Amino acid sequence: MSTSPPSPSAARRSRTIDVRVSSPAPIGYDDTRSSSEGRFASPCTAARFAVTHAASLDVGRSAITVTITADGHDEVCVSGTAGEIACALAAIAIYSAGVRKARTASSLDLGGDPMRIPAPGYLRAAVDEIALPIQWQGSVGVEAGVDVRVLSTRPDPLPNSTLLLGQWPPDLAHRLAHDLARSITESSGRRSPATVTYLPEQGRYEITHPAPISVADAAAVARYIRITQLRANLAALDPVGDADCAVGLAAELHVLESYSRRVPSTDDRTVR
Repeated sequence: MSTSPPSPSAARRSRTIDVRVSSPAPIGYDDTRSSSEGRFASPCTAARFAVTHAASLDVGRSAITVTITADGHDEVCVSGTAGEIACALAAIAIYSAGVRKARTASSLDLGGDPMRIPAPGYLRAAVDEIALPIQWQGSVGVEAGVDVRVLSTRPDPLPNSTLLLGQWPPDLAHRLAHDLARSITESSGRRSPATVTYLPEQGRYEITHPAPISVADAAAVARYIRITQLRANLAALDPVGDADCAVGLAAELHVLESYSRRVPSTDDRTVR
């Protein structure tokens, strides 16, 4: 009895994708590398894991490496900052949705989800400076009921992040949100003003501010934008009448795509 081959959708569902995220040890430590590994059935979940774990390793490091292997074959190697990795994966069709999930998931209450983008480190000092005196003056926990959180936004496709500050009595939550927003604004030299939004239906104060990004990440965002523009332009060109123009655009696209990503051959596993 003959059997029909599995459908393309079934083949995709059965695909096994392994992801390894690694980074050199900080200066002054031994030569061991920090690393995280995971196995996934979908490119979306694999990409989200790669982006969030790269962000957790990115403490002033610029040599994080992500290797994605599907069905035993290396598909993608990405090296750079966490932002460069996010932009490179966002430019790959099958992984772009996972980067989007990493970008938007941080604005949700994930209840301790391990795949959360870490908040900027400097926020901890600001929170301690503002929150502790307010906590001493109030009775936190007695009539707690208003959630307070800080949303740090970054340019697309870099992921946003959320710092959860817990629930506070209404008057203390109001004071905490506005005092912390003022502190964040002043610490940035008023270049990145923080705003406070009260969401009564959700019982939440949300402090939103643009998080600073590195020069390398800003360049990666610019490359990502240019890559999407080039692809759109190439798709709109006539393959015959616009052949000369298409060659030039395709050459530029190839350079940009290979800047932080390459597909290694079977006999070359190094990452530039």
